[in-house]
Amino acid sequence: MSEQKIWSKYLKLSGWGIVVIAILCSLTLWGQRLAAEKNYNNVQISVNYTDVVSMANGNNLSVEEMAALLQERGVTALLFKEVSVGDLLRQGKVGLAVGHNLQQLPYFERISKTIPITDADLFVTLLDNTWTEQVREHLLLKVAGSEFYDGDLAVIKVPIAIPSTNSELDQANRIVTEIGIGFDHEGIALAEKVGMGVIPQIRTWTDASEASLRFVANEVKSLPNLCQILFNDKDLPCGTEAKQLQSFAQMLMINGQAPAPFGTIEFSEQAGLNQLGLLMDKEIIRLHTIANNEMTRLSDEEIMDRWLLAVRERNMRSLLVRFKNIGIPSSSLEENLIYFEQLKENLEASGFKLDETYQKPATININNLLMIFIGLGVAAGILLILLEMNLPRLSLVGLVITAVCWIGLYQFAPIVARKLMALAGVIIFPILSALLVITPQRQRLLTSILNLFKLSAISFIGAILMVGLLADILFMLKLDQFIGVKIAHVIPLAAVPLILYIWQEGKLIEAVKNLLNAAITYKWGLLAAVIAVAGMIYLARTGNTTAELSSVEAAMRSFLNDFMGVRPRSKEFLIGYPLTLLMFYYGATKSKWFLSIGAMIGQVSLVNTYAHIHTALLISLHRSLNGLILGIILGILAIAGMEVLLKLWRKLVKIEQ
Repeated sequence: MSEQKIWSKYLKLSGWGIVVIAILCSLTLWGQRLAAEKNYNNVQISVNYTDVVSMANGNNLSVEEMAALLQERGVTALLFKEVSVGDLLRQGKVGLAVGHNLQQLPYFERISKTIPITDADLFVTLLDNTWTEQVREHLLLKVAGSEFYDGDLAVIKVPIAIPSTNSELDQANRIVTEIGIGFDHEGIALAEKVGMGVIPQIRTWTDASEASLRFVANEVKSLPNLCQILFNDKDLPCGTEAKQLQSFAQMLMINGQAPAPFGTIEFSEQAGLNQLGLLMDKEIIRLHTIANNEMTRLSDEEIMDRWLLAVRERNMRSLLVRFKNIGIPSSSLEENLIYFEQLKENLEASGFKLDETYQKPATININNLLMIFIGLGVAAGILLILLEMNLPRLSLVGLVITAVCWIGLYQFAPIVARKLMALAGVIIFPILSALLVITPQRQRLLTSILNLFKLSAISFIGAILMVGLLADILFMLKLDQFIGVKIAHVIPLAAVPLILYIWQEGKLIEAVKNLLNAAITYKWGLLAAVIAVAGMIYLARTGNTTAELSSVEAAMRSFLNDFMGVRPRSKEFLIGYPLTLLMFYYGATKSKWFLSIGAMIGQVSLVNTYAHIHTALLISLHRSLNGLILGIILGILAIAGMEVLLKLWRKLVKIEQ
């Protein structure tokens, strides 16, 4: 054996030794995360207080009686969206007039005559005395230059730019009507009386001063039975700058702690909220809701699936549940009581407890030495890839450089270092698995299935290490998340055929020509076209956003979820695994190089399943197993179908001859 081969052998053994140590280190963190997820099972169910009032009124019930009916069916909290000036205007509790229009109002005689009336002012008249103090306090603090005038009917004068068009007039009105003026304290007192949690939803206002922020913070902290805090708009009232967030966090704290967890609303990004959550010691609860317009178009089964999937698969621990047919409350009470009862039973049957008290996931103890070794396992993956490319000297250099960069960055920016190394891990190990397992020789069906398992096992090392690197409630609560999703999906697809069919040929330009010629002239071209289309769909559907589903796909997902418990990923069982079996069965020769792309789609999807840290590990494992089982079944059917097509092809060729 040559000296270079001996050297490569020792390097390979050392590399795999480091990987094994990294896996063991990572699995200790897997254990902690599994334990944290097991005990993370309290779910808050809340409803909008105004909807409760509507349902009560439409069915001749008191609000207290309606709340009691909901409590019996698992509802633990009431949401109180901050009342706005516009809400009071729609209810006839305030009047709004610009400039001298104030003099045309029927109640003008009841207003103080000391008010200076100009066209550059908007006047808010308080028609319901029970709201006078709240409106006064909020508007004077939230709108600079506002003035209060007492009288039989109190008025607040708000300076505005003189409107010259109807749209400018509407804009001036909107600026004032969207300002929050506190909460419905009568409703909050009722919630306290019946023992339900209170969830205030704070509105944002422009140019928030320190005094106005402090006033609102104190108001929220004083609410009884406070169990969650929500924000109403895309931006927080304090803005997004670090200094402003720090100041607002201090205002909200009670003895250095958050008064209640802050709710992050799924699919509704709110700038600055994650940073505020970090400042409040990660006191975050993830909330899912279904908009009223969606409630009208979804079936009963789809609605129930949405709630259950949100809790089981995406760690939502707060559900803001909308009523069905809230537009006709007088005829939908019984339907809604059954609906809430079913939701309660389904959640409890899945092992969740309905409780207003939120308990965030247990802290995972991050041992720096363990973390360093996990990162070194990823670096060892680079070494092993370069060894398979017959670059032993470069492999050692790559290991050393990657290790030094990893350890150095981890000391100064540990979260960034962990995210980058997690990204590297999910790219490296699918590539390594392909270099170790894919061969041009044809395999029998059983051997092909075994090779699929082998390929997946090596790729799965990337998932094991990634889960260890990102084992933190920071990622479980989605205060931070895995980066480079599209990069992780694309690089292995390009790298594997490049290394297998071009790099290993030695003469790169000639190899490219031969490869393209073989692919174009071979009868597998039709299948290559199908894979190309699948690839475009694959890239379009890859990322953190939720794509619109066709009715057929939605039905398929629902069926798979009901039939298999957890829906497998379409990329794996429809594309990746069937094409992998075809590749092994017919041999991964140059003429069928495109099958390696399909194989990598399955492997990349397998590993990236675990990049969704907010999804429980057991759910992800169940999903992967289901994908593998279904993919093998479809792969066997694909091979059988291909055999039939090839026989027909041969017969056609003989006929032509």
